[in-house]
Amino acid sequence: MSKKMLAGCAGAMAMVAMAAGGAAHAADDFYKGKRVTLYVAASPGGGYATYARALARHWDRYIPGSPRFTVKHKMGAQGLVAASYLANKSKRDGTEILASYREAVTTTPLTSKKGVHYDPKEFGFIGSADQGFGTCIANKTTGIKTLEDAMKKEVRLGATHHRSTGYTAAYFMNNMFGTKFTVHHGYPAGTFIVLALQRGEVDARCGWSVSSMRAMKPTWLAGDAVNILVQLSLTSHPDLKGKVPLLMDYAKNDEQRELIKLILTPESVGRPYIAPPGLPKERLQVLRTSFMATLKDKEFLKDAAKQRIDISPVPGEELEALVVNLFKTPKEMITRYLDVTTKSDTVKLVKVKIPYNTDKVKVGGVKRKGGRVSFKLKGEKVTVRVGKSAKITIAGKQAKRSAIKAGMTCEITHQGNRGRAKTIICD
Repeated sequence: MSKKMLAGCAGAMAMVAMAAGGAAHAADDFYKGKRVTLYVAASPGGGYATYARALARHWDRYIPGSPRFTVKHKMGAQGLVAASYLANKSKRDGTEILASYREAVTTTPLTSKKGVHYDPKEFGFIGSADQGFGTCIANKTTGIKTLEDAMKKEVRLGATHHRSTGYTAAYFMNNMFGTKFTVHHGYPAGTFIVLALQRGEVDARCGWSVSSMRAMKPTWLAGDAVNILVQLSLTSHPDLKGKVPLLMDYAKNDEQRELIKLILTPESVGRPYIAPPGLPKERLQVLRTSFMATLKDKEFLKDAAKQRIDISPVPGEELEALVVNLFKTPKEMITRYLDVTTKSDTVKLVKVKIPYNTDKVKVGGVKRKGGRVSFKLKGEKVTVRVGKSAKITIAGKQAKRSAIKAGMTCEITHQGNRGRAKTIICD
């Protein structure tokens, strides 16, 4: 290479370095002394919250200016409330970001416009810490060991809400493979389904990720108490490869393969972290770079190991490509998808009734003007939702939920952690 060409290359490299340094300096100037609010579309205590709080403890070290992180929960409508807020009301400067439900940026807006007030393709995709390897499990006492067994006898499948993976799994597997799942739905959260499995109230759960199972019931992944019937993901989890079949292994033709790919794309998206539309490209790049760096940090990985959460990163660029490609799906395929996942003469629906227990406790914390009340029960923290219809009595008089204060001794009739409170009677 000539001296002239070498000089030209050196000059170009110097310009790149100066640009990178300028971007870092600009980011440092922007984020220094600021606070980043990380919203979580899911409720406290679950997998989404665990990942978000672990990331928030370490992420600041990799953002120039080291902004402080605050984690807040913004729940509702299966993630649509949080995504709508980010798209339409949040600051567009990189100080408000969201740990979104995967369905809220994938299949929900793809298949329905109801309640969707945003275009998922316009979000800035930062990345995902987990690829979302889903599973279907069955209590060992049922004798259901494989998906083939679920084709021979009725299996009671626990689910939360309409359109959740646990709900739709019964439809597409009954329709495509002749399984005999019935849906017992209405559980407030996945933790309630786990408890129902242990009690024998339901036989199976679908859509539970390997990472969440490891965090909540680490011995179950090794085959203690449950059998893992099938993997609801497009690729195998390393711990299950060669041991548990993929759903794709049951596909009989190209149409089924295309449908499975469409159905399971949200699992590949994992637990997406997104920024609002219109965020400057250089600031989105700062968030993407710092996010991936955090996932490689030794202290963060130690923290993740203590939390028993899997780290299998997906870069923001890959998430963006997945979502953009998803929204190129032909209309006829979307129609077929809806038929397979929502319509079936073979799926029986059973609305579950969550029992209420009454406990006299000392209120430990109050949030959302009384909308969330927490207390200790048998050494464990319990947080219950207090709706507007809940009956509140304080010192013998009817009161509003906002009158509940930390430190009060109250008799609370509730459904358990993350469930609802029916009545609260305080001294």
